[in-house]
Amino acid sequence: MFDGATRTLSPFRTPHRAAPSLADTRLARLPFLSADELGALKDCAASRQPVNACAELVREGVPADRLFFIEEGWACQYTTTRDGRRQILALSLPGDVCDPAALLLGQRDSGIRMLSSGTVLSVPRNRLVALAAAHPGITRAFTLLGFVDNAILSRRALSLGRLFARERLAHLLCELAVRLGYAASSGTVTYDMPLTQEHLADALGLTPVHINRTMQALRRERLVESSRRMTTIFDVAVLRRIGGFQPDYLHIDALEAGTPAERAAAHGHGLNLLHEKR
Repeated sequence: MFDGATRTLSPFRTPHRAAPSLADTRLARLPFLSADELGALKDCAASRQPVNACAELVREGVPADRLFFIEEGWACQYTTTRDGRRQILALSLPGDVCDPAALLLGQRDSGIRMLSSGTVLSVPRNRLVALAAAHPGITRAFTLLGFVDNAILSRRALSLGRLFARERLAHLLCELAVRLGYAASSGTVTYDMPLTQEHLADALGLTPVHINRTMQALRRERLVESSRRMTTIFDVAVLRRIGGFQPDYLHIDALEAGTPAERAAAHGHGLNLLHEKR
């Protein structure tokens, strides 16, 4: 099944030796930010902290006094039932802003928890509100990220309401591959995925036993392999067909058009990268 097209993706990482900076987050990769706005993100003071798996960044119902940016590791936005059952609403990957809508909301209705160990950057909400007020491009950036989060949540609702377990799992695995940087619609891809079967169950509205059976079925068909945190999709095109996955709702072209350094240089030369393809 391997055709030499395997591509191992590294998480969006920032070296620990670098000073904490929002210029190294996905927020700063948006193509419409000016050089001044990129500079403002770089100068925005942030706190870096190492976190363990299962660490609570924000508890449900707690006022949104800080925003968190994932530097390394994975996190989730979640809510729970009265008897403690958890539903994962969103997955935050390296570089992501956790719950960007919290910039405008004073109260969080969901919690944020680390799914793996890693590092996070945190910035007081009032500091980011002031930054956004002074820079329209940064306001637009948070708005766009909030809209994309909502699009992903809407697609997850469709998955939970109308797809079978096999389709739900296939769709999520394809979505994660694209969000981690693998945009090709065919071939083989391998990426680091620290999600346990319990995490997948909480995200897909299934039981861990059902997830295990579904994953085993995909393994027997030589479509997916998962071990030691690494997940391989042997045939992206087939898995996309199974899950009915179309990546348009992720708006990848709008979110990531070059690295911050590439775009800063482009702004200096008067270039417009808004429609540049990855």
